[in-house]
Amino acid sequence: STSAAILFTAQGAVASTDLRVGATALPVMTVTATAGQSGVTEGAKNFIASMGDRGINFLGNETMSVEAKKAEFRKLLNDSFDMSTIGRFSLGTYWKTATPGQQQEYQKLFNDMIVKVYSKRFSDYKGQKFDVRNARVEGKDSIVTSFIVPNDGAQVQVDWRVRKKGGSYKVVDIIVEGVSMSQTQRADFASVIQRGGGKVDVLLQHLRQQ
Repeated sequence: STSAAILFTAQGAVASTDLRVGATALPVMTVTATAGQSGVTEGAKNFIASMGDRGINFLGNETMSVEAKKAEFRKLLNDSFDMSTIGRFSLGTYWKTATPGQQQEYQKLFNDMIVKVYSKRFSDYKGQKFDVRNARVEGKDSIVTSFIVPNDGAQVQVDWRVRKKGGSYKVVDIIVEGVSMSQTQRADFASVIQRGGGKVDVLLQHLRQQ
């Protein structure tokens, strides 16, 4: 496994955590954009830029308490991320074997886990800049490329998989330096379940303890 620094900036949050980089990044398909597609990708770029600004505004507010920032972070996740789709993808094939009750509890625990993990890293934000540079069409999604630019040191590329649903844009994956966070999370959850004999309850218990 490899230790990767994650600058999780949809919400402007700069986080550092250990991730297994064994997951395969999503395949890249080059598509020539039509006029309509160009409008969608431009909209996706603006969406990511606005979301980043929103996150930086509360992260850089030294008068806000950690709890207040956590509340703002949760709002941003719910507003800007398709957490239902991300959570379901992260559970993989085990979603179909889970009961409706397990699915419901899992989605709540998954959301809570994301908030807890990244809120612990709020203090890591040291004024890094969030630079949205371009976007491309990939299947039914837009891939928005951004860079986290620190005051010193190397910049980090972060790509956002954005999907337009019901007239609004939502993030469905984050790809840091070519590594899909959703696929990495999916591999981690599968490992937990497999070690527990293939039972979804083992993962639920694991998430309850987070």
